[in-house]
Amino acid sequence: MALATDEFYGLARAEAERWGLPGLPIVILEHPLARRDDDECRAFADAAIGEMLEAWNGDEQRLEKLHRAKKVESRGRRYRSLFQSDFNDADAPALIRAPGSLDAIQRLFHQRGWTDGLPVVPPTAERCARMLGDVDPGELLGIVEPRLGQATADRIAANAVMAGCEPAHFPVVLAAVRAICAEPFNLKALQSTTHPCTVGCLVGGPIVEEIGVNGAYNAMGQGRRANATIGRAIRLILTNIGGAAPGVLDRSTMGSPAKYSFCFAENVEASPWDPYHQELGLDAGSSWVTVFGVEGPHNVNDHYGRTGEEILLTVAGTLASPGANNFYLAGDPVVVLGPEHAEVIARDGYSKADVRRFLSEHAIIPRSLVSDAMLEELESRHPHHLLGERGREGIRFNTRPENLVILVAGGAGRHSAILPTFGESTRAVTERIE
Repeated sequence: MALATDEFYGLARAEAERWGLPGLPIVILEHPLARRDDDECRAFADAAIGEMLEAWNGDEQRLEKLHRAKKVESRGRRYRSLFQSDFNDADAPALIRAPGSLDAIQRLFHQRGWTDGLPVVPPTAERCARMLGDVDPGELLGIVEPRLGQATADRIAANAVMAGCEPAHFPVVLAAVRAICAEPFNLKALQSTTHPCTVGCLVGGPIVEEIGVNGAYNAMGQGRRANATIGRAIRLILTNIGGAAPGVLDRSTMGSPAKYSFCFAENVEASPWDPYHQELGLDAGSSWVTVFGVEGPHNVNDHYGRTGEEILLTVAGTLASPGANNFYLAGDPVVVLGPEHAEVIARDGYSKADVRRFLSEHAIIPRSLVSDAMLEELESRHPHHLLGERGREGIRFNTRPENLVILVAGGAGRHSAILPTFGESTRAVTERIE
């Protein structure tokens, strides 16, 4: 038996289907639970006990009747219909006959939920074959949560074609798929959470120049085909293989423009420090991809700091956000310094390790900005973050400097960026690009 609120029924049903338990009884509770106080939660739980006993001891048909009588499953039935029509591909043909008109093809793909909302390149057999090259079409790169879809090379190629990738981009996409399917990345949480996180993809090594991944001006924005299409291919794979359709299995409350595409490189030439992948001790002659479970970039504007310390204080102030998951869920937030900021900071003798220590010491949230409810959570999870009695002198955002990821990217200008992450339940994963 499983319990799920009506808003998350589709996710629970998908999990049951994909784990071979299509008849698993699911007790549906009314959403939301967070706003209820202790007495309300107790009464709510008492009312659900009978249904739980029915699920344990009764049969599925009687449970179904109970749901209908309570009219709680209206949303759930809608999600189930979507799941059965759009996600159950066990009997799907390898090829479909598409309409002759490009406009009709776009309508077909959009109606079937196979796009990100933007037009796609039709993944014809010829285009997919060119994308695959010498790669075995049946090679399994990983299992994509939460649908547990099989990411075979031919499916990945189809999504890369749809995204507009060139064959030269395909090795990066394959490496990114291996990374997002790795257990430490915890893709299931990222795909189904209400948090607006997405997959941020960092490309490093010689392939950056070979295929033109942008790490300078507008590195995290539009304008470069490699960045745009590699990031978009990842999104289409998350949707079409992973089943993360918005409002069905993807439960993000607000979403983010970064969920369309988020792929960039470091500005290695303008950085005063070793690039990220060399910092990890990886072969500088090889190419690598790292995936992060991040929000879109939060700008850090400091046009007036004359010293490294002055700029880092501004960075620390932006990092110290009481609304970020990292505040109470820890994890490894990403700090992307613009080249001008990085130059001033390094000129004053700061290494990357020094930057991490400084930010950990100075990213402090005033007690006045922390609610009593959040303070209780922090006292339970991270009591060592509180400065003074009950955090009277503030609450540290991060107490483990090694958790901070420091990158250098972007063009000229006094701007940097903070990329908060989902939390410590997801970790950055790096894979070699073959």
